[in-house]
Amino acid sequence: MNKREIGNLIFYERTKRNIGLSELANGVCSVSVIQRLEGSERLPDSLVLERLVERLGKSVNKMEFLYHETAYDIYYLREAVERYAEEQQYEEAAEALIFYESLLKGKEALHWQYICKMRAVLAGEQEGDHGKAAMLLEEAIEQTLPDFEWNNLDYYLLGESELLLLLMWIQEKMEEDAAHTVIDGKQLLRYIQRTCQDEEVLANIYSKAAWVLGNMELKRQNPKEALWYTLEGEKRLAENGLLLHMPQFLERILQLTEEEDEKAYHEWKKQRDALQWVYEEYDEPYEGTRLALWKTYRQQEVYIVSELVSQERKIRRHSQEKLADALDIDQKTVSRLERGRYKPKQGTFQKIKEYLEIHRDICSTRLAVEDFALLEMEREIARKSHYKRYEEAELLFQQLKSRLSMEWEENQQYVKYMEACFAAEKGEITGEEAIERCVEAFRITRKHMELDQIDQVVLSRMEAVIVNYISVNYYRMGEKQEAIAILEKVKAGYINSKVDLKYHYVAISLVLRNLAACYEECDLFEEAVGVCEDGARLVLRCKRGSMLGFLVEQKAYTTERMTHGRLPGKSSYRKAYQIDKLMRDERRMRSLQNAYESDYKEKID
Repeated sequence: MNKREIGNLIFYERTKRNIGLSELANGVCSVSVIQRLEGSERLPDSLVLERLVERLGKSVNKMEFLYHETAYDIYYLREAVERYAEEQQYEEAAEALIFYESLLKGKEALHWQYICKMRAVLAGEQEGDHGKAAMLLEEAIEQTLPDFEWNNLDYYLLGESELLLLLMWIQEKMEEDAAHTVIDGKQLLRYIQRTCQDEEVLANIYSKAAWVLGNMELKRQNPKEALWYTLEGEKRLAENGLLLHMPQFLERILQLTEEEDEKAYHEWKKQRDALQWVYEEYDEPYEGTRLALWKTYRQQEVYIVSELVSQERKIRRHSQEKLADALDIDQKTVSRLERGRYKPKQGTFQKIKEYLEIHRDICSTRLAVEDFALLEMEREIARKSHYKRYEEAELLFQQLKSRLSMEWEENQQYVKYMEACFAAEKGEITGEEAIERCVEAFRITRKHMELDQIDQVVLSRMEAVIVNYISVNYYRMGEKQEAIAILEKVKAGYINSKVDLKYHYVAISLVLRNLAACYEECDLFEEAVGVCEDGARLVLRCKRGSMLGFLVEQKAYTTERMTHGRLPGKSSYRKAYQIDKLMRDERRMRSLQNAYESDYKEKID
């Protein structure tokens, strides 16, 4: 997606919700910055762009950002500060924060807001000075919300980061004096529901608000109100397949139901015990009491400029010297760029992109659209397809297709793939034809690449989905080794990436899921177990729970086959069932329940 598409997208969402330029820009940037963005003249700083997207109620996790190396370093440094704070290594967090501040030329609003926020975390958690923490949070809030007043909440346009600051402030004020912290909790939840247009954003912020408000009611000794807020938060997380704060919510639910509702307590305890077992199985910290309210939830794919240039050059079998000669730049410049030691000027970067036919710009998605609603529509099509509701998915796809511009390669690729997918699932084409069509779709964005080269690159999400479906068709045709070989190459591309795997979660999780099943079917038991374990660790690290029950079940089944039924026994299936129940996956619950009752002649729960 180029700057024209980004500008159109911002303009469309802003005007659709009747948001004025000054309202969107307030405290974040000048009105002229948005005007230049909407006029396709210039993209703002990545932090500014993210905040504008947040204020429109959308998730930055629906985008794939292409950062220059320096911007990427900023994000990693923020992650380091937060990781130290989360692990309660406060001195290291403070040092990293000082270094972060030293990189800045002045008190830019968004950077200073972040610094004040993390100083507040250190004041509250390390020093126990909640008054100081509250004052720092007030300073942070003022950076982008000058003169904020709770009584006028509905008049403000708040992004995800700003809502988090307000929740942190409530928490610190409660620690000072809960009785005199007067917040209309139901109004706050209604505001979040109304303004957070994206389900993932809504789940994250709504659950954190529910946690804070439940904590407030606990301090006021109102357990029924506290339980209501807690159940609301847990429901939002589960319905979106998120493990964010799930251990904390489960522990509080148990605390509030133990003496009041024995039946509910035992049902929730089985789910808690299953989740806790998985965390302990993979040596992931299970934190049931402390909730890092301030921690951001970033899950978008990111591409380092150096990695992108390097992989595109190599796949075309061009040497650094050839690239340098073609662009009339020094070979040392290309070498430094690919090693991440040089930030290219905009003109140089544009020349490189044009030469290597790189169509990605500062931001891209699986589709090139001007309306976020189309991205949500695409997500719903994927969900319906996942549950094999192909007729409904195809009807929705036809609506989406009619609204997509075929000017963009991303859209051409998506449409060609989906048409092949629907035709194959309805039996209108053979597996060979489905593979042929998918290869054609893949080459829309990878004109110079063969499938046996995909281990050399990091595929985009859409490319990974297409290649995965190619492997599915090979598998259905009985060519299981071919299916495995393709999946292994996709996995290798991601493993060899400089970018943390968590930023490629959507694509790599799909590959791991199918690779585990393929290995097991081919009696490659140790490989299958290893993939299940890798997948489970990634799921827990990324706080995404929708695939966790499957991985537990798949590992148990593979291990039983490998040990001829000696291990691991019925307990692992029960845990998988409880995890599916926790994540509201009724389809998997029914499937597992039927298999369990058939094998063991008893009910699974």
